[in-house]
Amino acid sequence: MAFMEKDMQPLSNVVSEKLMSSRQLKWLFTALFVYFGLRLLFFALKIAPFVPPDEVTHFGVSQIFSKVLLLPKNSPETYQYGLVTNIPWLYYWVMGKALFLNFTGMSDLIFLRILNIPFAFGTVFFAWRMLRLLTDEKLPQLLLIVVMTNTPMFSFLSASVSYDNLTNLLAAMSIYYLLAFFKYRSGNLLAASFVCQMAGCLTKYSLLPLILVLNLLLLIHEFKALNLLPTAFKEWFRASWKRSFVLSLAIIIGLALNIQHYGGNYLHYGKLSPEMADVLSPEIAMQYRIEARNRIFTLFREGRISKMEAFEMVAYADNSVGDSRTTVYLIENYDYLIKSGAPIISPVAYIPLWMNTMYMSIFGIFAHLGMPAGITKIWLFISLTVLAGIAFLYRWRPRESGWVPADLVVISGFYSGFLMYAVNYQVYLEFRAPGLTLQGRYLFPVVGPMYVLMSYYLIQLVRINSVRLGIFTLVTLVFICSDFPYFLSFATPDWFAGLSR
Repeated sequence: MAFMEKDMQPLSNVVSEKLMSSRQLKWLFTALFVYFGLRLLFFALKIAPFVPPDEVTHFGVSQIFSKVLLLPKNSPETYQYGLVTNIPWLYYWVMGKALFLNFTGMSDLIFLRILNIPFAFGTVFFAWRMLRLLTDEKLPQLLLIVVMTNTPMFSFLSASVSYDNLTNLLAAMSIYYLLAFFKYRSGNLLAASFVCQMAGCLTKYSLLPLILVLNLLLLIHEFKALNLLPTAFKEWFRASWKRSFVLSLAIIIGLALNIQHYGGNYLHYGKLSPEMADVLSPEIAMQYRIEARNRIFTLFREGRISKMEAFEMVAYADNSVGDSRTTVYLIENYDYLIKSGAPIISPVAYIPLWMNTMYMSIFGIFAHLGMPAGITKIWLFISLTVLAGIAFLYRWRPRESGWVPADLVVISGFYSGFLMYAVNYQVYLEFRAPGLTLQGRYLFPVVGPMYVLMSYYLIQLVRINSVRLGIFTLVTLVFICSDFPYFLSFATPDWFAGLSR
C-alpha cells in the first residue's frame, strides 16, 4: 500500500541541493540501512532467549498458533503463556503460520526473530514518508533515518519476537495514510489508513487510544464536509472500482473481526481486554507469571492474606526467579509505604518521574537484563527534545508547512498523555511501584511522529547552512554512539548465552 499514490512532493529546494545531492542521499540512506540491518542480525543471532522483553511468551504463543489452522483454545499447554483466546491475535497468527516456512535449518526462535526485522524497516520507511509530507529537504530526511535506526531500545526490540514490532509498523502506516489523505485528498489513502487501523487493533490492545485520536483528527478536519460524504464515496468507487472494492472489503472484514473480538469480550466479561482469571478460574490463572504476581499482590493489598502467606504463595507459584523477586519486592514495598504513611505521588509530580524513566528506557535497553541510559545521556536527549520544541514554536507557520506538524504534535501528545495517566499512573496507584510496567517501548507506536518533528525542526532552527550541518553532525554522533557502541561497551556475557536449536 506504500506505493498506492505517487509522490506528489515538489523538488528539493536550492539550499538542500547545496548541502547534498540526490545521489549522495541515496548512498547515505543505503549505508545507514545496511548498518541497521547488520546490527539487527547480530541481535537476532546472538542475544540469549530469555533477555528480550516477554519474548519467551510471544514465541511460545506463536508456537501454539502454529499448531492450528485458525485460532487455538486455552489448554494446560497454554496456561504458562496466559490467554490464547480473547486476545488480539493477528501477530501470533502470522508468526505461527510463518513457522511452516522454516526450512532453513535454523531454530524457530532465530527464524522468527529474523522475520521481525522487516517490520522495523517498514516502520522507518513510513516515518520517512511522514516527513516527506512536510519537506523534500535532504538533511532532515537523513537525520530522521539516523535517529530512527540508532535508538537503542528500538534497535534491540526490532530483532526480537514481539508483537510490538508489527504494532509499531501498523501505527506508522495508519498515521501516514491519514495525514497523506489530508494533504492529497485521495480516498485510497483514507481507506488504507482504516485497513491499517483495523489490523493494528487486532495486533495489540494498547493501540486503541491511537485509533481514537486519529479518528478525532479526521472528524475535526472533515466536519464541514460530512454532508458531501455520500457523493465522495460514489466518486471514489467510480474512479477505480476494483481497488475501491478490495479496500472496502478489507475494511468491512477488519471491522467485523474487531467487533467480534472486542464486542465479544465486552459482552461476556464487561471489559475490552479481560484478565486470565476472568476467562478461566483463578487457580488456572496462577499458572501464568503475570496473573500470579497480580493476584498474590491483590490478595495481600486487600488484607485477605498476610505477608507471610503471600510469600508462601510466591514460593509455590511456578514462576521464574525474576518474577518471584518482583512479586516479593511489590509486597515489601507496599507494606513499607503503608506502614510509614508515605504520601501518594501526585499526578503533577509523576510527570518528571515518568519522563525520566521513558528516556532511560528508550535510550538504554530495558529487557529481562537491563542497560538503562545514564543521567548524562538522559539530559543530553532531553536537551535535544527541548531544542526541537523551541524550534517548533519558533518556526511553525500553518501557511508555510500546513497542519501536518500540528497533527503530529496532537497524535504524539494525546497518545503519550493517555499512556502516562490512563495506564502507567493507574498501575502506580494500584501497586505503589512507580517503575512497574513503565517502559519506553510502549511509546514506539508514536516514535515516528516524534522523530519526524525532531528531525525537521532541529534543522529548521537556523537558516545558515554551516550551522545546520553542524547540528546534523552533532545529533548524528550522539545517536550513533548511544546505540550499538553503547551496547557493546556495557553488555556482559549473560546477554549472549547460547541459543538452542
